[in-house]
Amino acid sequence: MGLKLALGAEKAIGPIASVSTPGAAVAYLNAHPETALAVVDITLEAETDGLTLLGIIRDAFPTVRTLVLSHYKNPAYILRAITSGASAYLAKDSAPESIVQAITDVAQGRCLFFGETIDADKITRIFGGKEKLEARKPQGLTPRELDVLQLTTSGYSNGQIAAALEISLNTVDSYKERIKGKFGLDSMVECVAHAVAKGIVTV
Repeated sequence: MGLKLALGAEKAIGPIASVSTPGAAVAYLNAHPETALAVVDITLEAETDGLTLLGIIRDAFPTVRTLVLSHYKNPAYILRAITSGASAYLAKDSAPESIVQAITDVAQGRCLFFGETIDADKITRIFGGKEKLEARKPQGLTPRELDVLQLTTSGYSNGQIAAALEISLNTVDSYKERIKGKFGLDSMVECVAHAVAKGIVTV
């Protein structure tokens, strides 16, 4: 309730809903495909945990970004959360304004973000060093370019991407040209392979 109140005070943030089980989360996302971001706890009340739910959201709802908010600071949980598609991982003892800012950043396509109460050196170690951690961050892509890249990686055709994002086919082509330009590559196949290898998108 406190988080909902904090977010509700932000004019740029739209409707907010809360559910307590993974099944309810999936049902909500099916009913509200326009949802931009899911904030997920690791400990949930029912059939599976939040880490498993992250993978479900990643595979079934590729345009929905995810952020984990948990009292756990276990490096294994953090690594699994990020590899399951989460763009950020914050501990619940983070300052409220930090949580709101992280949600705003993730919604705008900026990640990875780790809360200030999580040991940064420990995070760097579990990802195999600073270079590998930095390599997981998007290479200057806008949120919509990231959406197009993720949907392409998930096997969507141009027509399906256009329908999912409610944009024209010409706009899809334009985004793909920008992605190729930013990566310095000649084809989307190369861009997808590069982005998957860097952890920018997930298969």
